[in-house]
Amino acid sequence: MTTTTPAPAELRGDLRHFGTGLIIVGVIGVIAGVLAIVYPDLTLLALALIAGINLLLLGALSLADAFSDDGDTTTRVLAALLGVLGIMAGLVVMRRPGESLLAVLIVLGIWLVITGVVDVVRAVAVRQDRAMRLLGGLVDIALGGLVLALPHVTLGTLAVLIGIAFVVRGVISVVRGVLLRRVVAP
Repeated sequence: MTTTTPAPAELRGDLRHFGTGLIIVGVIGVIAGVLAIVYPDLTLLALALIAGINLLLLGALSLADAFSDDGDTTTRVLAALLGVLGIMAGLVVMRRPGESLLAVLIVLGIWLVITGVVDVVRAVAVRQDRAMRLLGGLVDIALGGLVLALPHVTLGTLAVLIGIAFVVRGVISVVRGVLLRRVVAP
């Protein structure tokens, strides 16, 4: 018979705060998912603009890194080239977000598949929350596969698919947070 020793109060408090954080992130994810489903056109435009801003900022950071004293000349030149390309790509996406959506869609599809595969592998490797991770991973793989298999059709339903993924991940996060808070309750 295995007995578990109660966790020290400090650790229980930390785990309780982590559970609360999971619940908050889950609720935000559910809200974002519902908004993406209700306002798909606005969601797509916002997604493209966020991607453009991100590219611009990452390009600027890479360009700044090129002028640092770290690394040899070759890596600094490559960092400068990457920085300029990132800034240019960011400006193009921000200037024409509607036309950039297909590229953003493909990147998102790849991200969903990779995230799903990682969650499935983690579900197999780690016993804790196995079912939730497996469910989230399989949903991400399925949605990412649909995005990649039917990009032009998917572009019209991208926001809905993103919304569904956010809602599923949000609910899973809330459930994990509630379960964690129950386990460490005083």
